Amino acid sequence: MKVTVTRSGGFAGIERRGESDSERDPLLSRLVDRVDLGSVPPPGRIPDQFLYEIDIDGAHTVVGEAQLSGPLRELVHHVLGRAH
Repeated sequence: MKVTVTRSGGFAGIERRGESDSERDPLLSRLVDRVDLGSVPPPGRIPDQFLYEIDIDGAHTVVGEAQLSGPLRELVHHVLGRAH
């Protein structure tokens, strides 16, 4: 399983991207199992907020910083934390 997270927006508009694969990251599968992309609310229109594009094996969603919580927040921080 492959997970890609791209963070964009914010005050400076700097993009950050991270990618992880369950073959090399044993924790990734457990994090993904706790996430339901279908229940993610659309991003609100908040100036200068970060937007997170999340792709889990082709399933894609965009979430705003204000809506990023719980297991989805853990997954996003885990994947971005592994980015080099």
